Amino acid sequence: MAESIVKFILGKLADATVQELLHLCGVDKQVKLVSDELGWIQAFLKDADRKNNNGDERQRHWIKEIREVAYDIEDTIDKACLLGIEMENPKKRPSKMEAFKRIFKSPKAQHELGVEIKEILKRIEKISENRVKYGTDNLGEGSGGQIELPVKPLLIPNFDDPDVVGFEHDRYNIVNKLLDDNTGRRCIVSIVGPGGLGKTTLARKAYNSPGVKKNFNLRILITISQMFKLVDILRKLVEEIRARPINEDEQGQKEDYFHVKLYEYLREKKYLVVLDDVWTDKLWFQIKEAFPDTKNGSRVLMTTRFLDVAKSADPTSEPYKLPYLTEKPSLDLLLKKALPNQEPEKGYPDNLCDLAKEFIKKCGGLPLALVLLGGLLSKQTPDVHSWRKVLKRMDWLDDASKVLSTSYDDSAFALKSCFMYFALFPEDYEINARSLIRMWVAEGFIPHNDDSERTLENIAENFLEDLVQRSMVQVSLRALDHSIQGCYMHDLLRDIAIKKAKEDSFLTVSSNPDDQRGCSGARRVAFHHGNCNELMKDAIPNLRSLFCFKKVPDLSRHRQLKILSHTQKGLLSERRRYEVSTSLRYMQLSKGHYSIHFVGSKIMSFLQTIDVRLAWSVYLPESIWYIKTLRHVLLPYTQETPGPPPLVHMRNLQTLVGVTTVLSWTEGLPNLPCLRELDITVEDEFPWELLLTFLGTLKHLESLTILCLQPEQKNVISNSFKNVKFMRDPHIL
Repeated sequence: MAESIVKFILGKLADATVQELLHLCGVDKQVKLVSDELGWIQAFLKDADRKNNNGDERQRHWIKEIREVAYDIEDTIDKACLLGIEMENPKKRPSKMEAFKRIFKSPKAQHELGVEIKEILKRIEKISENRVKYGTDNLGEGSGGQIELPVKPLLIPNFDDPDVVGFEHDRYNIVNKLLDDNTGRRCIVSIVGPGGLGKTTLARKAYNSPGVKKNFNLRILITISQMFKLVDILRKLVEEIRARPINEDEQGQKEDYFHVKLYEYLREKKYLVVLDDVWTDKLWFQIKEAFPDTKNGSRVLMTTRFLDVAKSADPTSEPYKLPYLTEKPSLDLLLKKALPNQEPEKGYPDNLCDLAKEFIKKCGGLPLALVLLGGLLSKQTPDVHSWRKVLKRMDWLDDASKVLSTSYDDSAFALKSCFMYFALFPEDYEINARSLIRMWVAEGFIPHNDDSERTLENIAENFLEDLVQRSMVQVSLRALDHSIQGCYMHDLLRDIAIKKAKEDSFLTVSSNPDDQRGCSGARRVAFHHGNCNELMKDAIPNLRSLFCFKKVPDLSRHRQLKILSHTQKGLLSERRRYEVSTSLRYMQLSKGHYSIHFVGSKIMSFLQTIDVRLAWSVYLPESIWYIKTLRHVLLPYTQETPGPPPLVHMRNLQTLVGVTTVLSWTEGLPNLPCLRELDITVEDEFPWELLLTFLGTLKHLESLTILCLQPEQKNVISNSFKNVKFMRDPHIL
């Protein structure tokens, strides 16, 4: 992980603008020397990580020092850039370099910045000396080694169900319990077993069985998780029945309100409700009165790790104890995952089958461990030599739980940051894949290949597919073109992501209001609760990424924030003014009324994504269309927002959602050469021929959604453009 940070800093130091800034500071020669030293450090880190010596205490301490100084280099460079930009005169709009030069009209500013950089250079020299002095320079030596794993697209796009074998008998038993005509009362069917055994997969298989679909006229599946609020569970059940979010006027309603609503919706139905991942017996006792028992064969299907939770929920029903996989299904599961292009009916090579039997001994019949190991093997050359190398590196593994971290350790370097990023999200949280990809790009995780015509988002999508192929991430929803729309991480793997992220000081997660760990020293912070202002007092001023799932704290001290994500669900909407600093790359807001303004020069902003499609209303200045770095703009349907002004040139814009046509386009159409997704409302008075001309300029358009178009015009558009959707009601999402 430290290697990727050093690589990122080296890339930053190589930037022409930054080099000129360092020259103005009078430290360019020292920086050249330290860049060379960082290059050697990077090579050492890469080699040491390959040979898996991360358990050595000396190396861990040395890497920690490298990580801290690398972060300090980034902070110093960004602080200088921020200072230069904010001193710029917006009326004259000088170049970025002219803005930097204004810093040095003040000898004091020049001196302070030069001293700060020289101090950092001294620390790097000391770190380099300690590598030799304390013997960390030979820690990478030894046999074995990690195989560098290339990032490839998913081999089989629909291969998302990780536990594809070994459950048919169990599914049959569960379905019979759900369809038992001899039991008319509402009863609970429980699936019990440890984490990673496949309880959720089995529950979903039963839920989607044809007989179950036919038997119940209302089916709902929700995930509970360890940390939950009763009002959130009840509200989520109501939303699932309605198939839409609750109304704004229902925001802030208490448990009793949703309790009554749920009872009313279920009263006349023969229902099946799946409560996945229940951790405490208190839950059912708090919500059971909302589930009417009309003796019509309704069922509740519950998955839990705890036998006492299952028995207390329904003492008259025997819980179904899910067994571990035996050798035959374990072998089938591992080989099917490791060799996805091989047809099982034709059999597998005998020599690989023999090795596979050695691998499954490490997994103890745990399906999650088997699919992770299979995913790792799927990235290797399918021959005995490659598989033996992997097996040799696993000699130290003595139980299935340690197998789970092997996929992380053997991942390509660029994937590790992407994997740890999942730790920011709450347990069992369904993540919007496109939003996640845009965050990775804004964070700078995705390496750019100048020779490739692919966008950074395309490369990031391959990273996500790679994590899926390794079974480190699960897909919850795919689009018709097989691209990932929703994804999530198994809670056992999320625990590993949190552990690795903590070891690398990558992020801090506060999961509940009683969490007193604070945010001291963290560069990325996620709050899963609303009690964040007090904990944010310890946060460093140069905090880089902030994720809030309830409310956003005071941000006045954090001018170098790069990522701000606010995705609250079911809370009272807020009214708030946001001042966007020039350092912000990604901004996502929801469920509120917002006014957004730019600090300093908007023309110098580095903003890439602004996603406010789930906000109630948003004020945006027209100057947003002049931000050259903008890649994705997603605005709410609940208001009319004019599109870009005439003749504006936005060469990086790829996504434009929630805008209306602009009559002034008759003076000149906006230039959007890279636009791939357009979601636009056509006003009645907008010239039809001009709309066709505008759409004809979008040579890279892949997805087109048009609202409020006349029926006779739809046929013309449909015949001219692929992947086009028409919407009448602007409130349909």
